[in-house]
Amino acid sequence: MMEFIYPDGAYRNMDSDELLDFIVDSKRKGYASGKSSPNKTMKGSHEIFIQKNDLAYRDVWFGSLTFTGIETVLQNDKPVWGMAYSGGILDEDGNREKIFSFLKKALYLVDREAPYRGPKSYTDGIMTYHNEFSGEFDYFMGYESIEDDSGITYELHYSGGSIIE
Repeated sequence: MMEFIYPDGAYRNMDSDELLDFIVDSKRKGYASGKSSPNKTMKGSHEIFIQKNDLAYRDVWFGSLTFTGIETVLQNDKPVWGMAYSGGILDEDGNREKIFSFLKKALYLVDREAPYRGPKSYTDGIMTYHNEFSGEFDYFMGYESIEDDSGITYELHYSGGSIIE
Protein backbone atom coordinates (compact mmCIF):
# COMPACT_ATOMS: atom_id res chain seq x y z
CA MET A 1 0.00 0.00 0.00
CA MET A 2 1.16 3.53 -0.76
CA GLU A 3 -0.03 6.34 1.46
CA PHE A 4 -0.54 9.86 0.16
CA ILE A 5 -1.38 12.84 2.39
CA TYR A 6 -3.30 15.65 0.71
CA PRO A 7 -3.59 19.33 1.75
CA ASP A 8 -7.06 18.71 3.15
CA GLY A 9 -5.39 16.38 5.68
CA ALA A 10 -7.02 13.28 4.22
CA TYR A 11 -5.07 10.09 3.75
CA ARG A 12 -5.61 8.16 0.59
CA ASN A 13 -4.27 4.64 0.41
CA MET A 14 -3.49 3.13 -2.91
CA ASP A 15 -2.65 -0.44 -3.73
CA SER A 16 0.83 -0.17 -5.27
CA ASP A 17 0.24 -3.30 -7.38
CA GLU A 18 -2.91 -1.72 -8.79
CA LEU A 19 -1.05 1.50 -9.59
CA LEU A 20 1.90 -0.27 -11.21
CA ASP A 21 -0.40 -2.47 -13.29
CA PHE A 22 -2.38 0.59 -14.39
CA ILE A 23 0.75 2.52 -15.42
CA VAL A 24 2.20 -0.40 -17.39
CA ASP A 25 -1.13 -1.13 -19.08
CA SER A 26 -1.64 2.56 -19.92
CA LYS A 27 1.83 2.88 -21.44
CA ARG A 28 1.22 -0.19 -23.60
CA LYS A 29 -2.18 1.12 -24.71
CA GLY A 30 -0.77 4.63 -25.17
CA TYR A 31 2.16 5.76 -27.30
CA ALA A 32 3.52 2.23 -27.71
CA SER A 33 0.26 1.27 -29.48
CA GLY A 34 0.49 4.23 -31.85
CA LYS A 35 -2.72 5.81 -30.61
CA SER A 36 -2.83 9.52 -29.88
CA SER A 37 -4.97 12.50 -30.75
CA PRO A 38 -4.44 16.23 -31.00
CA ASN A 39 -5.08 18.00 -27.70
CA LYS A 40 -7.84 20.52 -28.37
CA THR A 41 -7.06 22.74 -25.36
CA MET A 42 -3.31 23.02 -25.96
CA LYS A 43 -2.67 23.84 -29.61
CA GLY A 44 0.23 21.98 -31.15
CA SER A 45 0.19 19.16 -28.62
CA HIS A 46 -0.79 15.50 -28.74
CA GLU A 47 -2.48 13.60 -25.96
CA ILE A 48 -3.26 10.13 -24.76
CA PHE A 49 -5.87 9.72 -22.04
CA ILE A 50 -6.76 6.40 -20.40
CA GLN A 51 -9.10 5.91 -17.48
CA LYS A 52 -9.91 2.85 -15.41
CA ASN A 53 -12.14 3.17 -12.36
CA ASP A 54 -10.69 5.92 -10.15
CA LEU A 55 -7.32 6.06 -11.97
CA ALA A 56 -6.56 8.26 -14.98
CA TYR A 57 -3.39 8.42 -17.12
CA ARG A 58 -2.62 11.42 -19.32
CA ASP A 59 0.38 11.79 -21.62
CA VAL A 60 0.70 15.19 -23.30
CA TRP A 61 3.60 16.18 -25.55
CA PHE A 62 4.65 18.89 -27.99
CA GLY A 63 6.71 18.27 -31.09
CA SER A 64 7.55 15.32 -33.26
CA LEU A 65 11.13 15.15 -34.51
CA THR A 66 12.15 16.60 -31.16
CA PHE A 67 9.62 16.78 -28.34
CA THR A 68 8.92 17.37 -24.69
CA GLY A 69 6.07 16.02 -22.60
CA ILE A 70 4.65 14.91 -19.31
CA GLU A 71 2.80 11.84 -18.11
CA THR A 72 0.52 12.15 -15.10
CA VAL A 73 -1.49 9.58 -13.15
CA LEU A 74 -4.42 10.76 -11.06
CA GLN A 75 -6.48 8.92 -8.49
CA ASN A 76 -9.89 10.45 -7.85
CA ASP A 77 -8.73 13.55 -9.78
CA LYS A 78 -5.69 14.00 -7.49
CA PRO A 79 -2.19 13.71 -9.05
CA VAL A 80 -0.23 10.79 -7.54
CA TRP A 81 2.58 10.04 -10.03
CA GLY A 82 4.23 11.75 -12.97
CA MET A 83 7.13 11.79 -15.37
CA ALA A 84 8.57 14.56 -17.55
CA TYR A 85 10.58 13.76 -20.66
CA SER A 86 12.39 15.47 -23.52
CA GLY A 87 14.29 14.16 -26.51
CA GLY A 88 14.08 13.26 -30.16
CA ILE A 89 15.81 12.15 -33.31
CA LEU A 90 19.41 13.37 -33.52
CA ASP A 91 19.85 13.05 -37.27
CA GLU A 92 17.19 15.00 -39.17
CA ASP A 93 18.01 12.95 -42.28
CA GLY A 94 17.36 9.71 -40.36
CA ASN A 95 14.38 7.53 -41.11
CA ARG A 96 11.98 8.86 -38.47
CA GLU A 97 9.24 6.27 -39.23
CA LYS A 98 11.73 3.42 -38.76
CA ILE A 99 13.13 4.92 -35.54
CA PHE A 100 9.72 5.68 -33.98
CA SER A 101 8.34 2.29 -35.03
CA PHE A 102 11.28 0.61 -33.30
CA LEU A 103 10.85 2.87 -30.25
CA LYS A 104 7.19 1.82 -29.91
CA LYS A 105 8.23 -1.85 -29.92
CA ALA A 106 10.76 -1.17 -27.15
CA LEU A 107 8.33 0.92 -25.08
CA TYR A 108 5.70 -1.81 -25.31
CA LEU A 109 8.09 -3.97 -23.28
CA VAL A 110 7.74 -1.70 -20.20
CA ASP A 111 7.34 -3.71 -16.99
CA ARG A 112 6.36 -3.30 -13.34
CA GLU A 113 9.97 -3.42 -12.13
CA ALA A 114 10.81 -0.17 -13.94
CA PRO A 115 7.57 1.36 -15.30
CA TYR A 116 9.30 4.44 -16.68
CA ARG A 117 10.05 3.70 -20.34
CA GLY A 118 11.21 0.44 -21.99
CA PRO A 119 13.51 -2.39 -20.90
CA LYS A 120 17.20 -1.88 -20.11
CA SER A 121 18.06 -3.17 -23.59
CA TYR A 122 16.23 -4.38 -26.69
CA THR A 123 17.65 -5.30 -30.11
CA ASP A 124 15.86 -5.94 -33.39
CA GLY A 125 18.03 -6.22 -36.48
CA ILE A 126 20.63 -3.44 -36.54
CA MET A 127 18.77 -1.26 -34.03
CA THR A 128 19.35 -1.37 -30.28
CA TYR A 129 17.40 0.44 -27.57
CA HIS A 130 19.20 1.30 -24.31
CA ASN A 131 17.57 2.53 -21.12
CA GLU A 132 19.67 3.59 -18.14
CA PHE A 133 17.94 4.79 -14.99
CA SER A 134 18.49 5.31 -11.31
CA GLY A 135 16.20 5.67 -8.34
CA GLU A 136 12.95 4.02 -7.42
CA PHE A 137 9.30 4.38 -8.37
CA ASP A 138 8.88 7.35 -5.99
CA TYR A 139 11.84 9.29 -7.46
CA PHE A 140 13.78 8.34 -10.57
CA MET A 141 15.65 9.69 -13.57
CA GLY A 142 16.86 8.11 -16.75
CA TYR A 143 18.24 8.28 -20.26
CA GLU A 144 17.22 6.19 -23.25
CA SER A 145 18.80 5.97 -26.68
CA ILE A 146 18.52 4.10 -29.95
CA GLU A 147 21.53 3.25 -32.02
CA ASP A 148 22.13 1.52 -35.30
CA ASP A 149 25.24 0.86 -37.37
CA SER A 150 25.66 4.63 -37.92
CA GLY A 151 25.64 5.46 -34.18
CA ILE A 152 23.08 7.00 -31.81
CA THR A 153 20.05 8.20 -33.80
CA TYR A 154 17.64 9.05 -30.95
CA GLU A 155 17.87 10.01 -27.28
CA LEU A 156 15.57 11.05 -24.45
CA HIS A 157 16.01 12.18 -20.85
CA TYR A 158 13.28 11.59 -18.26
CA SER A 159 12.58 11.99 -14.56
CA GLY A 160 9.66 11.71 -12.19
CA GLY A 161 8.08 9.94 -9.28
CA SER A 162 5.31 10.18 -6.73
CA ILE A 163 3.42 13.46 -6.42
CA ILE A 164 2.58 14.42 -2.86
CA GLU A 165 1.02 17.79 -2.13
